[in-house]
Amino acid sequence: MVEPEFEVSLRGNPEAAPGFQLKLRRTHLVEDTFRHLSSADHSLFKRQLLVHFKEELEFTSKAVNQQDFFINVFEELMDPGSKMFMYNEGQTLAWFPAQVDPPRLEKYFLFGVLCGIALNNYNIINLPFPLVLFKKLVNVKPSYEDMKEFEPVVARSLNCILEDYTSEDFEKLDLIFTVDWDGRKVELDSTAKGKPVSCFNKKEFVDTYIDYAFNKSVEKLFEEFKRGFFKVCSRDGVEFFQPEELRGVMVGQEFTDWDVMKQNTVYEGEYSETHPTIITFWEVFDELTEDEKKRFLLFLTGLDRVPIIGIIKVKMTVAILPNATELHFPEALTCHSILLLPNYRRYPTKRTLKSMLLAAIYHTRGFWEE
Repeated sequence: MVEPEFEVSLRGNPEAAPGFQLKLRRTHLVEDTFRHLSSADHSLFKRQLLVHFKEELEFTSKAVNQQDFFINVFEELMDPGSKMFMYNEGQTLAWFPAQVDPPRLEKYFLFGVLCGIALNNYNIINLPFPLVLFKKLVNVKPSYEDMKEFEPVVARSLNCILEDYTSEDFEKLDLIFTVDWDGRKVELDSTAKGKPVSCFNKKEFVDTYIDYAFNKSVEKLFEEFKRGFFKVCSRDGVEFFQPEELRGVMVGQEFTDWDVMKQNTVYEGEYSETHPTIITFWEVFDELTEDEKKRFLLFLTGLDRVPIIGIIKVKMTVAILPNATELHFPEALTCHSILLLPNYRRYPTKRTLKSMLLAAIYHTRGFWEE
């Protein structure tokens, strides 16, 4: 459980003031966000974030739900098409690229600002980075375990060099102090080009390899990211956390206590715990696999993890989907964790409800707004 001091320690002591307002186009979300952040006075970053979408200002003057904004902007940023990050072989984790033109460095400063704003406003975000990112933010040195998480095949090769290779193996393989990383082949020892790896310096080679991947190759870029992040968040507050704790605060934690979600669910309209559709829904839900339940959480909230303070922040509301026919899938308003479910007259059997629910969570997404 996060202690009450958490808010103060992260926010510092910003002056009581109106929020930091962003007016953005949904169709140019990252572009507009970075443009506003780039031109804003840095003192505004610590204020509460208020986001308006220009397409919707004529209908409402209210700021949109922050989660709506953060889900969408980080989805675009973390898409490989943004070309902001490199990805591991399995395409499951991102890292900073090894080579970035100087004009693009500002993007990583602004990305750091955005991550800081998310944390400062208590929003978990889609940040599929290895633990080493959070280690570096709290000044913990990267290690072999970080390579094992990010690139397991590379880590196994490095472990073979440390544990299995004999002097004869090193002579046959003719290994030298170079690294192939992010499409570049780099000399690890600039003072001795072509330096061979041997039984005597193999640990130096492995340590230098890991240091290059997570430190030297991204030195300027990561410093810009870190500078942006700490423009928003208090260094003392962030460095109070262990890396695993900081990752939990920023990207949430795995959730498996589905009974708690059921107990916290509220119902609207004619729906109640005893309504036939609701009884059938929970019977179907209990039969889902763990992966299917996580996909449902993603469908419902836009995120497949929960805030570190717990499922109380993910309180599901179930309401009737208006004007639905037997051809309508369940829908979700992700900003408010609302499940819109056709009633039993439209889904007359448990089998039908399960089929339509699975189709919804695997092939469609919830809506970002009401």
